Amino acid sequence: MMGIRDRSRTSIPVAAAMLAALLGATGPAPAAPDSFATSRGPAVITGSMGSFQTTTLPGSASQGLLMSNGNGTSTLLAPGSLPQVIATPR
Repeated sequence: MMGIRDRSRTSIPVAAAMLAALLGATGPAPAAPDSFATSRGPAVITGSMGSFQTTTLPGSASQGLLMSNGNGTSTLLAPGSLPQVIATPR
């Protein structure tokens, strides 16, 4: 019968191997987030949701949605404000 000490010796290498596999599968480090100018200052793209990109808005803790118009401009939708057309971030 294995004691507590014996079990911990076998689980540490298994856990280390699982962690190494997880870290190796994540790929390269993420690039710096893209930012773009709004009427309230720079906003940062934080992710995507379908064809929309999620943004962090300047001066508030709220999130916005950025939708490409397909013509070099995008529409920024933010809670409590009017939609704003901006140059599409590259």
